[in-house]
Amino acid sequence: MTHRDPARHLRRGAWSTVLVALLAGCAGMRHHSEGMRLVAEGQPEEGLVMLRKAYELEPSNGEFRIDLLKATNTYAQSVVQRADAALKDNRVPEARDLYIKALQLEPANTRARRGLAGIELDVRSARLVAESERLFNDDQLAAARTKVATAISDNPNHAGARRQLALITEKEEKLREEQASKAAALSVMNKPVTLQFRDANLRMVFEALSRTTGLNVILDRDVRADLKTTIFVKDAAVEDTVDLILMQNQLEKRAVNANTLFIFPATAAKQKEYQDLQVRSFQIANADVKYLQSLLKSVLKIKDVSVDERSSTLVMRDTPDAIAVASKVIAAHDVPEPEIMLEVEVLEVSHDRLTNLGVQFPDSITFSTPTPSGGLTLGALRALGRNDLLVTPLSLGINLKLQDTDANILASPRIRARNKEKARILIGDRVPIITNSVTPIQTGGGVVTGSVQYQDVGLKLEFEPQVYNDQEVGIRIALEVSSIVKEIAGPNGSLAYQIGTRNANTVVRLQDGETQILGGLISSGDRNTASKIPGIGQLPVVGRLFGNNSGTNNKTEIVLSITPRILRAPAMLDASVRNVFSGTEGSLRERALQLDPIGSASSQPTTDAGGLGAAGAVPRLPVRPRPALPALAPAAPAVAPAPGGNAPVMVPGSTTPITRLPPLNNNTRIGSVPLPVPTPAPVSAPATDTQAPQ
Repeated sequence: MTHRDPARHLRRGAWSTVLVALLAGCAGMRHHSEGMRLVAEGQPEEGLVMLRKAYELEPSNGEFRIDLLKATNTYAQSVVQRADAALKDNRVPEARDLYIKALQLEPANTRARRGLAGIELDVRSARLVAESERLFNDDQLAAARTKVATAISDNPNHAGARRQLALITEKEEKLREEQASKAAALSVMNKPVTLQFRDANLRMVFEALSRTTGLNVILDRDVRADLKTTIFVKDAAVEDTVDLILMQNQLEKRAVNANTLFIFPATAAKQKEYQDLQVRSFQIANADVKYLQSLLKSVLKIKDVSVDERSSTLVMRDTPDAIAVASKVIAAHDVPEPEIMLEVEVLEVSHDRLTNLGVQFPDSITFSTPTPSGGLTLGALRALGRNDLLVTPLSLGINLKLQDTDANILASPRIRARNKEKARILIGDRVPIITNSVTPIQTGGGVVTGSVQYQDVGLKLEFEPQVYNDQEVGIRIALEVSSIVKEIAGPNGSLAYQIGTRNANTVVRLQDGETQILGGLISSGDRNTASKIPGIGQLPVVGRLFGNNSGTNNKTEIVLSITPRILRAPAMLDASVRNVFSGTEGSLRERALQLDPIGSASSQPTTDAGGLGAAGAVPRLPVRPRPALPALAPAAPAVAPAPGGNAPVMVPGSTTPITRLPPLNNNTRIGSVPLPVPTPAPVSAPATDTQAPQ
C-alpha cells in the first residue's frame, strides 16, 4: 500500500503554478510585442487581436491594459474619421458600417453614436421629404408642409427638407398672389365711378355708391347722421373715392371683405377697438437693434417695439401700414458695414557709430603714509623716507575701438478693419514697472506693498478707416515709436524707466489700392567725450597722443507705408427704400391718397418725366389696372342739375345722371330702397347748383 506525502504534493502543485505563470508571462510579453509592432506597421486590427490576447494572459499587467486602450481608441477614431468622410461623400451604407465597427471597438464612442443616429435621422427625414413631394405634386400643400415641417424639426440641417420647404412656400405665395389678383379683379374697389355731389348727406352718398357699384357699407353707431360731403370726381376708383370722402369727415374704414367696408369715426378709442394690428419679427443682420428701436420710436412714433440683443431680433406690433413702412425703414438701415484690409509696412533704419581712440592715462595719483597701530607722530613723519611712502598703482591703457552698427527692422502686418472702427497694432514689449509703497505700523516698522504696471514700448499703430462711395478710403493714423532709454531705481526697491518716444498723427484719404509712404521720423544724436592731460594734451597735433577721445553717433529713421484695399464697399440704398411714403402726422399709411383716372381716361397719364407732380405734391404710385364695366344704360344727353337739388351722380358706363335721391331716415338701410331714375326736363341753360334741402 502506497502512502503519499502531502508536503511533497503541495510542493509539486506550487512549482506547476509557478511554471504556468512563467509560461503565460512569456506568452503575454510575446503577444504584446507582436501587437505593438503590427500597430506601428499600420495593421491595427491584427495588432489589437494580439494586444487583447496579451491582456487576457496577464489581466493584472497595467502596461498591457494601457497600450490596449490607447491602440483601441486610436483605431476607433480613425474608423470614425473614415465614416465621416464616407457620409460627406453621400456613401451612406459604407458610413453606417464604419460607425457600427467603431462602436464594436469602443462602445462608448460618442462620435460614432452621434453619426449613426444622424444617419437614421437622415433616412427618416428623407422618407418624410419624399412623402411631402408626393403631396406637393398632388397640390395638397398644407399636408406637404406638415410633413416637411416634421422633418425640419427633427433634423434642422437636412438640405432636402429645406429645399422642399422653399418650394412649398414659393408655390403658396404664388397661389396667394393669384387669389389676391382674382379677388382684386372681382372687387368693387377697383371699379370706376363718377360722382358729383354738393353738400350731400353722407349716408345718401354711400347709398348711391352701393346702388351703382355693389359696395356694401356698414356704419358704426357713432357715425353722425348729419355729416355732409362735397365731391366731384370722374372715372375714379371706388377705393380712392371712399378714402377721400372719409378723410373729409374724419372717418376711418376697415375692409371686411373685398366688397364690404365698415366705417367708424377716426378717434383714438375707435381705432383701438376696430383697427387691426399685426406682430412682426425682424431678424437684424447688420445694424444695431437698439438704434433701430430708437429710430422707429422717434421717427415713426411706434410704441410697441421690443428688442432681443442676444439674437438681434426686433419685434413690433402695429397696424399693417405701419409695419410695411417700418420694414422699408429697417431695410434701408440693415446693410453690411464696409470693410477694408490695411497692408502696412514699417521700416526702421538705424545707424550707430561708437569710437574710443587714444591713450588712457591715469586720472590721479595718491601718496599715503603707513598707518601704525599707535598712530603716526610728528617725529616719525619727519623720519619717513622715500621708501616709506605709499603710492597708488598706476596703469596706462591704449584704446583702439571703432564700432559701426547698421540695422533694418521691418514689420509688415496686415489687418482687417470695419468702417469707423479703430484697429490697433503693437510690435514691441510690455515693460513691467514695479512700484512699492510703505504703510507704517505701530511697532515702528512698515509694511511694503508692491504693484506692477505694464507700459507698452515699441511700435504702436492705430488706424480708423472710413470708406467713401467713390472708392476712396480716409484713414486716421496715430504712430508712436518708443524705446527704453535707461532704468531709474526708486525707493524701497521700486523700478521705473525713462522712455524715449516719437509720435505722428495724421489723416489721409487714399484711393483703393493706393500706397502712401510716410517718413521723416528721424532721431539723430552725436556725442563726443575727450580725456586729456592738462597742458600737453591740448596741443594741436601732439596732444592726441596724451589723451583719449570717445564718441557716439546715433541716427534712426522710421518709414511707414500703408495701402488700403476695400473688401466690402458701402451698400447703395435701393430706390424702393430710399424715399418712403409714411402718411400724415396723425396716421401712418403705406401709400398716399390719390385719384388715378381709370377706364377711358387711364390712357392719359398725368405724371411728369421724373415721376413727381408739382412742387410739394406727393409722388403718385403706378396706375392700378382696373377692369372697365359695361354700359348700364343707353347713352343720353347729359343734363344740368336741377335747381334746388343735389348735383347728379353718374352711373358707370352711362351718361344719364341721377338728379335727386329719396331722403333717408333712421329706418332706411343702405342698398335696400330702389334708386329711381327720373327723366329730366330739357333746359336751355345750365342751372346754378344750390344746396340740397335738409
